[in-house]
Amino acid sequence: MDKSHRELPKKLGATRDPNPSDNNATGRLDENKMKEAIANFARDQISLNASSLVVVIMTHGGDNSFSGVDGHEIRRDDVLLKFSRDNAPDLIKKPKLFLFQACRGDHEDFTQEDSASECESEALVAGATAGQPVQSKTVPMPNMLIVNATLPGYPAYRNPNFGSWLIGDFCRIVCSKAREDHVADIITEVSRVLNDRQAKQIQQIHPENLLSRKWFLFPCESFQHELRTYYDNKLKCVHPIPWLPIEGFSLTGTFVQRRLRVTSGEREGNLVEIDEILASVGEERNKRILVEGDPAQGKSTLCQALAYAWSQPGEATEDIKSFDLVILLHAGDLRGQDSAAEAIKTHLLPKDCNITSGQVNGLLLAKNVLLIIDAFDEAANENEILHQLIEGKLLKHKTLLITSRPNFIKNKLLHFHSTATVEGYNEKEQLEHVRRYAEHKKIASAPFESLIKEESVRDLCNNPLNLTLLCLLREEDTQLMNTRTALYTAIHRIIKQKAANRLNLTPEKVEESLLRPLYQFAFEAHQKNETVVREKDFKNIENLEQVCQVGYLTKELVISRLQAEVRFGFTHKSFLEFLTAKHIAQMDREERLTWLQDLRYANYYIQVKAIEDDFDVRQNEPVLGFLFALMEQNSEELTQMAIVIMEETHFSSEPHPILHYSRCVASHQLMRLIDEVNDVPSKLGDEIVNRLPPHINIHQDCSVSCRRGILKLGKLRLQAPIPLNVYLGSLPNEEKNVQFVKDLIECKNIKCSKVWIYPEVATQLRDSVSELRIGQAESFQQVSIKCINIK
Repeated sequence: MDKSHRELPKKLGATRDPNPSDNNATGRLDENKMKEAIANFARDQISLNASSLVVVIMTHGGDNSFSGVDGHEIRRDDVLLKFSRDNAPDLIKKPKLFLFQACRGDHEDFTQEDSASECESEALVAGATAGQPVQSKTVPMPNMLIVNATLPGYPAYRNPNFGSWLIGDFCRIVCSKAREDHVADIITEVSRVLNDRQAKQIQQIHPENLLSRKWFLFPCESFQHELRTYYDNKLKCVHPIPWLPIEGFSLTGTFVQRRLRVTSGEREGNLVEIDEILASVGEERNKRILVEGDPAQGKSTLCQALAYAWSQPGEATEDIKSFDLVILLHAGDLRGQDSAAEAIKTHLLPKDCNITSGQVNGLLLAKNVLLIIDAFDEAANENEILHQLIEGKLLKHKTLLITSRPNFIKNKLLHFHSTATVEGYNEKEQLEHVRRYAEHKKIASAPFESLIKEESVRDLCNNPLNLTLLCLLREEDTQLMNTRTALYTAIHRIIKQKAANRLNLTPEKVEESLLRPLYQFAFEAHQKNETVVREKDFKNIENLEQVCQVGYLTKELVISRLQAEVRFGFTHKSFLEFLTAKHIAQMDREERLTWLQDLRYANYYIQVKAIEDDFDVRQNEPVLGFLFALMEQNSEELTQMAIVIMEETHFSSEPHPILHYSRCVASHQLMRLIDEVNDVPSKLGDEIVNRLPPHINIHQDCSVSCRRGILKLGKLRLQAPIPLNVYLGSLPNEEKNVQFVKDLIECKNIKCSKVWIYPEVATQLRDSVSELRIGQAESFQQVSIKCINIK
């Protein structure tokens, strides 16, 4: 064996069996030592731990045997039986290549050419019955690929200077093809090259394929290649325009790096980027990471950016590149699967990919993996694998990043080592977003830069999707809207008009025949907590293609193990919720109130043995917020809906005492919904006053919509002022909190009862007393100040 042959294992990163003969440095073995070496290799610990094995024997031989240096023969079948099902059960599933370089007779065959290389014959044993690949556990000689150097009765050749023809070609082709092709294809290429060799003699190899599946020497690299190819194709664009789902914005050209606020651990309250969270993974921390964010705050785009960056050469930080594998799945992809590996094979790998689920699972266990599961809130029900991943019952030692809307995952927070929320855009990020938008559209950015300065839309601009929609409206030269519902209504109007023009229908016909069925489908999908509509759901719709062309749906083909399924996904869950609210708004009054009364309104968490369930009333609010605004013009029905909500959430009850860990409670739901209404009808205002609790507590954890809602109520001319207590805690987001309290003081219908302030430094204490006019008649009458860290 020359130097290149000996170096082949090193080039492949394989473990080479040490010289089997302790007594003979050349490895020239007699019959007994050959048998001993083969038996030892079959049961060696290195072989048991290997993913695959290669056995190469080079000697003289006959048709069904080969010889030791003592001239005694060993039957080829005796070698193969050492690796059989019965003799080596631990090797059953491991692919095994047997390369026998030996003559099998002296019958020579020649080409018609005159020139020939000097050669001498060598030998190898022939024999086991060739067969088709079958299940490894049912056959006696499992997962073997046997390559005889020549046909029975023929010699094998070698060049005196360069060695064996077969071994030389094999080593060269393996070095060039091992990272791309599976082994059977490599052997086919070896056969082709050997047949085309420029020599007088002819040598034709005799392979026998008993493998039960395709065998890659480097399955991880093949897997990485498939993932990177998929991500490069699928993730390089984002599609924010609902009526143009095929028009994509470049991800790298438009993505604005997001800030996350840490919500647990020693760094609670700090602002970080996702890379800082991933950086601590290498320190054996943060194996379970939760990233929450309000609707359309860019959670999915953040996941998309991570996976895409990993797939690109030189375009990512060391933190994401440190992972061997980055797996991005939607939580719904895990439903109905037997394992995470099965979900990956189904949703991320090509249908004709030869990497098995077993190989995927092995790589997940062996490699450094980041598993990203997006949208827990959309597919948490009937999803056992998802919950087992979070709880560490599956892939416990792998890094898991979960995204979700807030308040959907409270009962599993203890399983997460790190939690954070996606912060809304600040002014710098808003400016970067609109400039990138303008650059993509190849238009001037000035109109969009002025947009983000307009007071009426300030609160909408901190949301990436809303800001993109506002830019679209500015392009259409339509009036900007100042609430989320008004914004989506304006976009909906554009979608309807564009669909009418494209399909040559009137807007009224689009609404009646295309949009109303879509509202129904959205409602039904929302009831099942899904974001897709399946083709079978359209079976009673004659104009299916036109419904799909309106602009809210994207068609996708999902291949399961049983059959292919066509389904249609909504471009974003927020659009599904808007269309759901449109459907509910068109219900008759009794049907709508029945739906409203059937909702759950109490926060709870239940665990009985293996059964657990939890709920937060805020899960209802995206649809309810849209619905309140859509019903604004019908003050009587809006008031009736508000009464149901006040009764169900116990709005009038005495609130619990304020504590430092108090949260935005169910009884605040009315304020959060009022935020979506432009004008609160006087009748609704009177009903709220009639049901006012002794006082309302506002906490540092209360949402922006909750605070805006209470300010809207405070600006009404109510019969009685609203008694209010405010807990500011340690003043996170100090500027916004102080401004909120100053706005409360200005409200004539707010009775400022008591405020709690926990300043951490002397400057906070001084500024708070000054800004809030503490001690003056129009300010809070009671003030509680704790200065724990101030001397």
